[in-house]
Amino acid sequence: MSAFNALKHALLKLKQPEGVFLSLSFSLPSVSLLGWLKAQTHYPQIYLSDKDDQGEVAAIGKAWHTDQAKLPENINKARLYGGMGFSNHATWPDFPHCQFVLPRLEIRRQGRVTKLVCNLYWATSDFASQVNITLALLDSLNPAETLTRQSIHILQRQDTPNKQDWRNLVEQVTDEQFQQHTAKVVLSRRTQLTSSNSVDHYALLHQWQMVNPNCFQFMFSFTPDSHFIGCTPERLYLRSGARLTTESLAGTMPRGISSEEDEKLSHTLLHDHKIKHENQLVLDDILAQLSKVSLDIGLDKVSILKLNQLQHLKQRIHAYLKPDASDHDLLNALHPTPAVGGTPRKSALAFIKQNEPYSRGWYAGAIGVLSQQQSQFAVAIRSALIQHNQITLFAGAGIVKGSNPALEWQELEHKIATPLSLFKLN
Repeated sequence: MSAFNALKHALLKLKQPEGVFLSLSFSLPSVSLLGWLKAQTHYPQIYLSDKDDQGEVAAIGKAWHTDQAKLPENINKARLYGGMGFSNHATWPDFPHCQFVLPRLEIRRQGRVTKLVCNLYWATSDFASQVNITLALLDSLNPAETLTRQSIHILQRQDTPNKQDWRNLVEQVTDEQFQQHTAKVVLSRRTQLTSSNSVDHYALLHQWQMVNPNCFQFMFSFTPDSHFIGCTPERLYLRSGARLTTESLAGTMPRGISSEEDEKLSHTLLHDHKIKHENQLVLDDILAQLSKVSLDIGLDKVSILKLNQLQHLKQRIHAYLKPDASDHDLLNALHPTPAVGGTPRKSALAFIKQNEPYSRGWYAGAIGVLSQQQSQFAVAIRSALIQHNQITLFAGAGIVKGSNPALEWQELEHKIATPLSLFKLN
């Protein structure tokens, strides 16, 4: 009997248990999680994969959802998936500022172990109806599809801000008077691409993760019309019980064509005065925020994170949390980090709100898994919003004293180079 049939059989025999939440789990043979999601017609659809292929989850349907990063007591053993946007004033259609979902069905893979998980929650409805909804969902499921590479022909490109507007924004931030009260602002750009055909976002994400495997990979589709996907190198935090790991990720260099050039660029990344200054601003802000929720904080040595087209300065931070520190507190303290917002946070975010000519939505937001035992969030950079034949790419650059508008624009180009390499540009 397959896991799906076993679940159906268990639901048909199930008597209402105590409480309002129940999770059922069954072993499952290995399956392509993105291929399985592609075959289904129910929403929301969520996909998350940890760095270095440590684990992944595909989820469909909605047993319950909330607009807060909090677990109610009556489902404190559940895992919610979702996130929050960059700021509550910059939202997208179909993407509330904050949304966490208890899926009706999940496929979880950890190493070589794959499980089918079914969640039932009947606090706001009756138990029998929740069972029937789940049975109907099981009856509508389709077998996993094969993911094949799609040829995406780009017909048009539009950057917001454009090059001249970008220069004006950088010059405002680097102005001597502005620098007296705001040392860093992370400016960003939206690149809108129009394809000749509708984009297969499952296949696109699969291609993307093949070239950047040492990243967090994600897909959020709350409706059939909008899909937020990406491969982000930046962890916001991992919390296991009271132990927390986060990181400072700031400073960017391209990868070299040869190993010698790559090492030379790595050396520059480690020793360039502007980059070190930018990284220190990020680190200082994270440490200041963590001190509010932590009893003890430790630092690893600075290292270099090498990606397919880019390399970054990275410093891991460890903390032991205060007993009353919740994920809600951690997200408020750490998000948005100065690596995507700036520092001081209040004035940097105020500048972005007033001057950035588009809505960031979930770009540079916090996305991940919320649970009582362990929560993990990544920063949603290196990402794309897919809507039919429209692909919107996002990139940002930290602007500090001495930043050059042309060089920072080039950094934006480097940051979208990987997804662009997957398209054919006309």
